[in-house]
Amino acid sequence: MNVLHWHIVDIESFPYISKRFPNLSEKGAFTPRHVYDSKTVQNIIHYARLRGIRVMIEIDTPGHTGSWKGQPGFLADCSSPTGEKIASNILDPTKKDNYKFLAEFFTEILEVFPEKFLHLGGDEVEYWTEACWRQNPEIRRFMKLHGFPDNVTALEDYYFSKLQQLLAPIASERRQVFWQEVFDVNVPEPNSIIHIWKGSTKTERAESLAKVTAAGHQAILSSCWYLNYIHYGDDWKSGGINGDYYYCDPQDFNGTDAQKALVLGGIATMWGEMVDSTNIEARLWPRASAVAERLWSNPLATKNADEAWPRLHEHRCRMVARGFRAQPINGPSFCHNEWLLP
Repeated sequence: MNVLHWHIVDIESFPYISKRFPNLSEKGAFTPRHVYDSKTVQNIIHYARLRGIRVMIEIDTPGHTGSWKGQPGFLADCSSPTGEKIASNILDPTKKDNYKFLAEFFTEILEVFPEKFLHLGGDEVEYWTEACWRQNPEIRRFMKLHGFPDNVTALEDYYFSKLQQLLAPIASERRQVFWQEVFDVNVPEPNSIIHIWKGSTKTERAESLAKVTAAGHQAILSSCWYLNYIHYGDDWKSGGINGDYYYCDPQDFNGTDAQKALVLGGIATMWGEMVDSTNIEARLWPRASAVAERLWSNPLATKNADEAWPRLHEHRCRMVARGFRAQPINGPSFCHNEWLLP
């Protein structure tokens, strides 16, 4: 594993302590203790660098921003179709001050995180546009003033265009990464990388990869490897949330060799809704090792899970011997080193 994709903020919490905007964490973190201060961030980056691991930060907008309560006016006013006020999880793209704030905030992020890839999120915007943007009279007035059609897609396009404009002078040497919705619905810049996470079947994933690469974008795939989901039995073989798992090959789609060369690889995801420090090691290991073998091996020479399970069992026992809480994944068994007498 050579990249840490750090999805550092989301709806539930804003744990990153910003030097320029300290109110973000003061009002958005779970508690004053559940934060990443500058020392912690630098320790993580340094620890990763010594092990050849890049730290790609993600700042997800315009949705997933419910914890950004510390910036006045940033979140859109939301209401249900009946007029009832509801919590906002999406920013207001019509206010000039929000873009000024984002320019300053991203300037800080770029100073703190040296990685050349900058993940800008962009997923699941549709979940909140109907409840916020469409129900907000000021936003509807803005859309009409700008001649936008009566749908929020044009407003999404406006936001991503403005975001990329403000990043152009401060992030010219960074590669922008977006979740696939920005490609499916909007217009990301030509040099941006598309992160594919949708697709419950091999056919759906292959279609997304073919479309993204045919448009000239590089791609990253995560659909096959949602490690936060668990299933009974040896799910690392083919029982993941979207199937395949060990048999998933990011370059297995109908495309030219040039298209397949645009696929950078894959990311095993570990979302935190039901994961914390008490179970993250067991959820990760050794199932993440199966993903690593898949992504770093010749798919023609290493593609049989029945041949792989002894290697994975041995590796799990190696982890246990070194003190990691790696869970059993091949059914009833044991590690011989657990039972050796002193």
